[in-house]
Amino acid sequence: MKDEVKHPNGQRIPNGMLEDNYPRNMWWVAAYSEEVTTKPITRWLLETPLVLYRSEDGTPAALYDRCPHRWAPLSEGHVAGDKIVCPYHGMEFNSGGHCTKAPTQTMMPKTAQIPSYPVREAGAFIWIWMGDPEAIEDGPPDVTYQTDPGWSFLTGYMEVAANWVLIRENVMDLTHIAFLHKNTFKQDDWITAPDTYMEGETVCYEQEFDLAPLSPLFCAGMGLPEDKPIKRVQKGRMPSLAISFSDWNVHDPNPEEGARSDFIMRGCHIVTPSTRGHTHYWWGAAFDVPEISDDVAEKTKTSVVAAFDEDKDLLQKLQANVAADPRGLDFLEVTLGADGAGVKVRQILNKKLKAEGRALS
Repeated sequence: MKDEVKHPNGQRIPNGMLEDNYPRNMWWVAAYSEEVTTKPITRWLLETPLVLYRSEDGTPAALYDRCPHRWAPLSEGHVAGDKIVCPYHGMEFNSGGHCTKAPTQTMMPKTAQIPSYPVREAGAFIWIWMGDPEAIEDGPPDVTYQTDPGWSFLTGYMEVAANWVLIRENVMDLTHIAFLHKNTFKQDDWITAPDTYMEGETVCYEQEFDLAPLSPLFCAGMGLPEDKPIKRVQKGRMPSLAISFSDWNVHDPNPEEGARSDFIMRGCHIVTPSTRGHTHYWWGAAFDVPEISDDVAEKTKTSVVAAFDEDKDLLQKLQANVAADPRGLDFLEVTLGADGAGVKVRQILNKKLKAEGRALS
């Protein structure tokens, strides 16, 4: 996508962080698989209130979370067989959103139908399609490693009061690690721009580093001391606007006798828009090491959360500052050499929105 002209709002390529800027025609993450049970839950996704649940045979479903009778939240109801029952007057709905029973009358109200959304289970998550049913794609990106017994998958969730694109751009440009995370990641050598390129529709980056100690966040998971110089190659991929990966390919040139010399830590960053200006953010840190100990898992998770809280705090302040500023997006935005992957994110975003008949101003 060629877009070198500065837009009226001051951005060379707009990211729409103050507006409805999320494509509908793609798979987004709705929840952890383990969250969705026969006890319904509510969740706002793409500025839409949804009820997520499983029928008694374990099949997941997603419906608009308002009964069409008097608008009671179906998430306050219960599951009976393959139906969800409204808590207010007992109306029953199937996974397609069709009313199958209205206990107070014999005639079925033909207009009592609510939107339903296709869902898929992949890896550790439930994914949802909220766009055009005719445009539905085969399925979410490959995340089978998340449930592979040969990997140890650590994960966490936070809600961030910032637009989802800010998080996506943040995790695709890791040169901020040396500055924002200087006291957590302690990886001060990542200050040069990586090579960025496209593989089909996937944004990629790659960078090789000289011998240096590994970030203490990941040493324990690989059984490496924090002060040992290692080689690493960083490889990032964004197969979808919803998810990206950052692989820390680690090589220990002097392993102890009988010890491994090569490891992978795969960072995973999942974003789904919630209400306007808020984002669901699921992260993962996976080691190609089976069954790491509970102590190592807890230590790693605590350290990762401390680092990602730094991102959350800054991005929330950024969002609030821009939203409150009367100039909004009409302010100089400079693009640096390290923004190659982020620019590609914006190009893909604008291409998808244009394909849906929408455009960012």
